[in-house]
Amino acid sequence: KTIGLQPKRHKNHDSKGRMPSLGSKQENIWQGFFDYKENPQIIDPAIGTLQNTNNKLSDQPYPNHGSFHWGDSQRIRRLNKLLKERPIHSRESFQEIQLDTISVTARTLLPLIAADLWFDTNLQTNNQTEKIRATALKMLANWDGEMNEHQVEPLIYAAWMKFLQNKLFQDELGPLTKELNNLNPLFIERVFRNIGTASQWCDIIQSKTIETCKEIAKASLDESLDWLRTTYSSDITKIRWGDLHQAVHTHYAFMFYDPFTSNKSYILRHLLNIYQSTSGGDNTLQQGKTSGINPKPFTNMHAAGYRSIYDFADPNNSIYVISTGQSGHPLSRHYDDFSRLWRRGEYWIMSLDFDLARAASVGTTIIKPKKN
Repeated sequence: KTIGLQPKRHKNHDSKGRMPSLGSKQENIWQGFFDYKENPQIIDPAIGTLQNTNNKLSDQPYPNHGSFHWGDSQRIRRLNKLLKERPIHSRESFQEIQLDTISVTARTLLPLIAADLWFDTNLQTNNQTEKIRATALKMLANWDGEMNEHQVEPLIYAAWMKFLQNKLFQDELGPLTKELNNLNPLFIERVFRNIGTASQWCDIIQSKTIETCKEIAKASLDESLDWLRTTYSSDITKIRWGDLHQAVHTHYAFMFYDPFTSNKSYILRHLLNIYQSTSGGDNTLQQGKTSGINPKPFTNMHAAGYRSIYDFADPNNSIYVISTGQSGHPLSRHYDDFSRLWRRGEYWIMSLDFDLARAASVGTTIIKPKKN
C-alpha cells in the first residue's frame, strides 16, 4: 500500500509538477490531493509474493501516475529471479537475497559495449595503452558481474561507465554534464542498441568525422584506466572496489564541517566517523549507491542502514542488523559494534522473549522525563 497523500494537478499542467510553473495560468494552480483510496496498492497477488525495490508501481498516465521518479528497474528483475529459483524459501535464502551483489546492469551493458573490443585485444603489443586496455578487457570478460569489494573488476567497470557516459553527454549538454553524476543504464543501453537512432549520441558533433560507439567506448575505457592509474595505482590489478567504495557513517556533530579546512575537524572526523569498505553498487540488491561526485565518485552514499528478516511462524527466529551501533556515544563499545556484522553480512537475533532479553543484557538505560 502506498502510504501518504498524492498531489493532484491539472491534466494540462505545463510541467506536470516536475518544475516550478507560471502560477498565473489556471492549469498550473495547485488542486490539493487525491483521495487516499486512490493510492496504488497490491493485495494477495497471484504469484504469491510481494516485492519492491523502489521500482515503478503504477502504469497509470499522468496525473494518476504516482511519480516521475522511481528507483531503477534492474534490482526488481534480479529479485524476481532469485525468488523463482526455489519453491520454498527460508531465513537463510532471504539472507542471500538481501546480500546479493550481482549487478544486472553490468551483465547487460558490458556485452553491448565491449563486444567489438573483446575481439581487438592484443596482450603482445608493445604499446602500453593497448596492453593495459587488453588486460582490463580480459578481466571483464571473465567477470560474472558481482560487485565484490575484494575484486578489481567492479572498479574498472564503474570507472569505464562513468567516463563513457560523460563522453556521450559532454558535447550535447556541455556544463550540464556535471549535474548528471550517476550512471543512467537505460540511456547507455538505448545508445548501444541504437533504439530510436540513439547511437547518434556517440558522434561528437563538434568534430568533422563521425565517431562510432566502438570508438567512444575504446576512448572512454582508455581515459578511465589512465585516471585509475594516475589517481590510485599504476598497476590496475592491485586496486580493489572496496578501497574506493567506502560507506562513511558521519557523526552528526561534524556532518557539516569541511575536513579540508580544519586539521582538528579532520582528525575528529576520522576518530568519530565510521568507515567501511563495502560490496554492492548502484543497482544491486545489496545496494551501495555511489556519490558520482569527484574527487571520490565511488563513495557509498546510500545503503541499507537497517536490514531485517521477520519469521511470522516463529518470531524469535527473526534477525536484524544496523550499520553502526546501539549507542550514539563515541566512547561506548556499542558505538560501532554492529558495523562489523553489517559489513560482513551477518545479523543479530531479534528475540521477543522479555526474560531472555533481560538475561542477556549488559546494562539498563533508564529514561526519565524532566520535571517542571
